[in-house]
Amino acid sequence: MRLALLSLALSWASGRVCAQVPEPAQSASRTNRTVVSIRIVTQNGRVLSESPEGLAIRVGQPLDASALREVLRQLYRTGDYADLQAVLAELPGGVRLDFVVRENLFFNEIRFEGLVSPPSEASAAAAMQINLGQPYRKELLDEALVRLQDALREEGFYNAKLSAETIPHTDTLQMDVVVHVQPGRRARAGTIQLVNDTEYPDRELIARSRLKPGQEITTARLQRAGDRVRKFLAKKGHLSARASIRRSEYIPEKNAVPLDLEIAEGPLVRVVVTGAKLSHGKIRSLVPVYQEGAVDPDLLEEGRRNILEQLERDTYFDARVTYTTEQKEISRKTHAGPSTEELITYRVERGERHHLIGIEITGNRYFSDELLRGRLKLLADAFASRGRFSRGLLESDRQSMQSLYLANGFENAKVEGQALDDYKGKEGDLLVRFRIQEGQQTRVASLSIEGNHAFSEDELLGVIGSTPGQPYSEFNVASDRDNILARYFNEGFPQARFQASMEKVPPSEASVQKSAQSEKDTMPSNGNHSKAPGPAAAEEVRLTYHIDEGLQIRVKRLLLSGYHYTRPGVIRRHLLVRAGEPLRQGEVVESQRELYNLGIFNRVTIEPQNPSGTDPQKNVVALVEEAKRYTLGYGGGLEVQRLASSKDPTQTELRASPRGILELSKMNLTGRGDTLALKVRASTLQGRALLGYFSPDTFAKKSLSFQATAYAEKTQDINTFTEDRYEGSVQLTERISSRTTLLYHYAFRKVLVSNLNKHISPEEIPLFNAPTLVSEFGVTWFRDHRDNPADATRGTFNNFDFSLADTGLGSSASFLRFFTQNATYHPIKRRFSFARSFRFGILQPYRDTVSLAFPAPTTLPLPTLIPLPERFFAGGGNSLRGFALNQAGPRDAATGFPVGGQAELILNQEFRFPMRVPKFGTQLGGALFYDAGNIYSRLTRMTFRMSPPAPVFSAATTTAPMQCIQNCSNELNYFSHTIGFGVRYATPVGPVRIDLGYQLNRATFVVPIPCPPGTPASTTNCGQQPAHLPRFQIFFNLGAPF
Repeated sequence: MRLALLSLALSWASGRVCAQVPEPAQSASRTNRTVVSIRIVTQNGRVLSESPEGLAIRVGQPLDASALREVLRQLYRTGDYADLQAVLAELPGGVRLDFVVRENLFFNEIRFEGLVSPPSEASAAAAMQINLGQPYRKELLDEALVRLQDALREEGFYNAKLSAETIPHTDTLQMDVVVHVQPGRRARAGTIQLVNDTEYPDRELIARSRLKPGQEITTARLQRAGDRVRKFLAKKGHLSARASIRRSEYIPEKNAVPLDLEIAEGPLVRVVVTGAKLSHGKIRSLVPVYQEGAVDPDLLEEGRRNILEQLERDTYFDARVTYTTEQKEISRKTHAGPSTEELITYRVERGERHHLIGIEITGNRYFSDELLRGRLKLLADAFASRGRFSRGLLESDRQSMQSLYLANGFENAKVEGQALDDYKGKEGDLLVRFRIQEGQQTRVASLSIEGNHAFSEDELLGVIGSTPGQPYSEFNVASDRDNILARYFNEGFPQARFQASMEKVPPSEASVQKSAQSEKDTMPSNGNHSKAPGPAAAEEVRLTYHIDEGLQIRVKRLLLSGYHYTRPGVIRRHLLVRAGEPLRQGEVVESQRELYNLGIFNRVTIEPQNPSGTDPQKNVVALVEEAKRYTLGYGGGLEVQRLASSKDPTQTELRASPRGILELSKMNLTGRGDTLALKVRASTLQGRALLGYFSPDTFAKKSLSFQATAYAEKTQDINTFTEDRYEGSVQLTERISSRTTLLYHYAFRKVLVSNLNKHISPEEIPLFNAPTLVSEFGVTWFRDHRDNPADATRGTFNNFDFSLADTGLGSSASFLRFFTQNATYHPIKRRFSFARSFRFGILQPYRDTVSLAFPAPTTLPLPTLIPLPERFFAGGGNSLRGFALNQAGPRDAATGFPVGGQAELILNQEFRFPMRVPKFGTQLGGALFYDAGNIYSRLTRMTFRMSPPAPVFSAATTTAPMQCIQNCSNELNYFSHTIGFGVRYATPVGPVRIDLGYQLNRATFVVPIPCPPGTPASTTNCGQQPAHLPRFQIFFNLGAPF
């Protein structure tokens, strides 16, 4: 950087200015002249700024030498310029002051050519320690190359040669760096010198390390070798074992590095627990010497407390734990010299088991019992549980209550926790009592905010909790500080500072203020107080918040770098940072999140250029690293199973089937973040192929995404039939808001069944393998306000779906489908909740498609019906739990199999509650449920009657079997009622459920009587008989029922 004061002589002949070093007299003659113009220009004459603000010299002021020097320092501190010159030009009425500058360039993308992993490109870039947007200096780059050279040596490249190529971009002031790497051959391990201070032979330790001469040297390999030896010795009881690998001098002639492996086993440590039965794994988890690999009094004491805590949690509330250590010398097996064994013995006196019968809270006036109990980790005994108690939990709950009071202005609050054993003389009963002394509350009398210019006081009060009348505490002030600074940081004030001062209000002044507000309620209006009118008269303080805003950083330009295949518009669309606006940290984080969610970038960095400069106008660079576009996965195997015989239904056949899997995908197919994927799975029994395409930001809108799939399958279902399935779908998703989504979709499904075994009836084909041909358009709307979709406890879910299938579109039938669902979830106190769901659906045939008839017509030509898989079905763990899977609703009059319906009405209600069972903690819950509704043959047949008309049968005779003579249609239009109980075990992906359902009003339907063996093939009717579905059902499921 040159700071030079130059004067310009005005050339009248050519109008060109030239620079010359001024003489002292000449310089003096220029001073005190009025400055009529100030410019910042480049060396080629391009004007960067006219009359810039904030300089020590302004237009219209006299030129002053000291002020000029200050301006040069100001411009230098901005970090924008690598070279500065101040030049003067005579103008009528004064002088023009030009600052001729050479702009700085800033580090941008760093690429590597010839680099061999390890290290990876990310590790190499981290080793160089060059930050995005940092001012470019040749010496900084040279130092970075030295650091990279060291990193390469660590990975075995001792002969690597580096050179850097710089690519300046003067239009964006960026400097790309291409590092050319000639790694050479990676060095290999030479001789391995073992220093063995253990009882184990050298050969075994070398084998455990898996180090061999001639292996390539990498940091990870050497680290893993040492870790293997340490883990081996730790398992043998040498907890403080050490294994270090040092590299000797590199041998260029052999391209080898001799290794020194030094191993010290340390003392043999044995931990024994007497008086209680604890597994070895439990001891290792409770005694931290295993994790720390060392033995010292602090770790042993921590182990004692952990064992005591575990015993207390197991309701041995009187347990006592002590420990002793003993050292002795033992002989080694193979090496000369003694070794040391350290025996650590924890002696446990468990005492009798106890019941935590209750928890009392006394002295609380400001907070209600319910609120305080909600913060407790202690639990009183309940069904099949003796409660949860330990001294550590007692102290934790005491501190939690005290912290709550301190945070609400009770500076002198005290909470005492007592455990009363053998309560009321009953041996084994334990009562916990918390005594609270609230003391005097301190409230905020007034709040002053100083130094705020970017935000009004009302705007800041929206994020401040310590407003007049509210409790005062250091916790609340710290929270206010974080909220205020977050507001400033998010508006481009990275240097904002906050300071708070407090002054107590004198008692005399406070009493005047209290009398003026005597009718105001001093208690909070949140419903968390319930006892006496309130605490003693509150003290008051005056708060003052001092804010130093600093400079606001605004975005001058937004620059994109690092992309090669991605279209820049895709990146800009997901960048919330905008030119001319403040550099908001929240927008930076959200932009990174959105770009990562596209799934096409390994790394996204958004940083300002020249971060340490004082210039408030900064270019912001978004640098991306694109992920690999192609992904290939493959595999194979052999499946051997016994399948049903095609000749004898009582026999099986051993069949073998080779299997192959191929998955190929290409991301960022057209540069729009789209993905094309092909998945193929083939065997002699089954072949599947799936081709999928997904494109976000359809029509350049972030709210739209497009998905298309094509699926083909050919399956031999055991030895009964062969299925050919062809499916295709197109879907456009519109995300209206974070809660509301619209789906526009088209689907085509064609299923063919062939090679049907002669012993199998077409009605016995599984529902979703049944022949069908459907082509339909549809639209789906749903709004999700649940707190947790996997296991909701509050909120609502609404869904509407409408679709149309038409023979003109290629469908085998024409029909309309409408379905809606409404579910609500209501919390009731601590971990109790009530959930309900309503589902309603209609299928309406039109054109030449007719509604279902019972019994089904058998005369030709048969009418066109809605295909079986497209009808409504219910029953199972997620709908009506009084029926087995898909067993609700109408049935075929001839076979008794379910055939679905054209109308659906399902009501579900659940009361969910916690269950405390030993070994399960608080993860276990229960539910009482009531399910009602059914599948109906059509909308006009929907009814709420308890049961359908019962079929009537004729009496069986020796010549005529039993036959149904009345109500034989199996239409089964009735309203079912099911009650039940369920158990839920909470997991991160939803509850694991066991539901036991009991149907109160099961229906009777007609089924054929199987013909006995030896019946002539011409006999097709051996009679009919009544049948019922089981009343009792049990289901195992993962996820919430609705």
